[in-house]
Amino acid sequence: MSNQYFVNDPPPKLELDKNRFRIKECPCGKPNRDGKFVPFKGYEDKGYCHSCGETFLPELLKAGDWNTSLSQKYLNPEKVKKHLPVDFIPSEAFEMNLRRLTYLLAQNHFIQWLGCEKRGNYAFDRPTISKIVETYYVGNSDLFKYKGWVLFPYIDFEGNIRDVKAMDYDSLTGKRVKEPYNKVLFIGKEILNKQNANTVRCFFGEHLLKGNTMPVKLFESEATAIYASPFFSKSICIATGGNNGCRWIEFDKCNVLQGRNITLYPDLDAHESWELKAETLRGYGLKVQVSQLIKTSAIKFAKESGIDYLELVKLKYDLRDILKNKALVNFIEPEQLTYLVPDIGQLTGPERSERSEILTDGALSHLHDGENLILDNWDEVISELEIFFESATLPSVPLRLNRWSIILDVSKFIESHLANVKRNNGKVRFLPYLERLQELKSYLMKT
Repeated sequence: MSNQYFVNDPPPKLELDKNRFRIKECPCGKPNRDGKFVPFKGYEDKGYCHSCGETFLPELLKAGDWNTSLSQKYLNPEKVKKHLPVDFIPSEAFEMNLRRLTYLLAQNHFIQWLGCEKRGNYAFDRPTISKIVETYYVGNSDLFKYKGWVLFPYIDFEGNIRDVKAMDYDSLTGKRVKEPYNKVLFIGKEILNKQNANTVRCFFGEHLLKGNTMPVKLFESEATAIYASPFFSKSICIATGGNNGCRWIEFDKCNVLQGRNITLYPDLDAHESWELKAETLRGYGLKVQVSQLIKTSAIKFAKESGIDYLELVKLKYDLRDILKNKALVNFIEPEQLTYLVPDIGQLTGPERSERSEILTDGALSHLHDGENLILDNWDEVISELEIFFESATLPSVPLRLNRWSIILDVSKFIESHLANVKRNNGKVRFLPYLERLQELKSYLMKT
């Protein structure tokens, strides 16, 4: 009974236990020798199972199940957390900073970097910058002490301004100014002229979630979310405002993301901690995966440039460092997948070996030369796949390809993936599309 809670009570704070091997068997009945079942702290049979993909949450009690011990637990005034009303910032107190784009371009160092002529084809044009300003309500300080700083308003799902973050950036590099001091401040209380104001922050960009069911790309930095948004127009790009910013892994904060496909893009120095945070979010029933793009790109960049990888970690290498060298006009946004795939880094033991064998099986094997990938041309592989799928009998129902992925519509999956690999033949970034087609072919040949 002590591990249950009532329907009309707030859900308990669930934390995943790092000691996953203390549980010998997953509630689904499978042994936990590989540590795939991650229990919640204080529970033996509640947690998230990477093997079966199920989240086992605490049970809800009906009002008639109330008993003395539980009533003491929930009614003890010393244990009841007081919820103070949030002090929202009136829109008129902020809108003065949103009116004159010309002024914004002339004075704001971050906006100047977005359109910096020295960036050549990589610079954003005026319409793109205007859309960014209008979408995220990017502001510019009228106060002399914040002259040139950009203002990032934290606007919640209902359109309330909860706080404002003032930051200064180098107009030539796009990096934050940290000398002679770290130029970043939350100024919501200053705007309200109320130092004891309760400015409880939400996700930066949270207001963009209302009225749609688009996938979410979650970043640490507001600047990265803003910069990524024109590249990923089919997703909502939002930010936490720091590694632990806005206390985003608490249930009442991240619950606004329920029902969406969520991809986390941690800065390089926070990759491992966000892997753990992703497990916590999955414990709430959220559909989350952690992108390996930034980490993979950093390893490649360090090797090609002769830079120590640890230096990139210190510099907080993030997606902006990748996209800043890509021209928006030539960027092709990858299509959204019809299923979620856990990070390969989460797979261990036999599953990792099984996955590796599938991806290098059959026609894809000639793309590998020892440890190196030959990525110049995929014509032969694509042709073999087209011939196979034209004559293959395709399932008309959702297909569980393996333990970690489901294809909802096999025909559309093949059509979209073939179109992608043809359009991006030989480009390393689109190799996963080719690998998934080959994996599906191997599966169908065995059934």
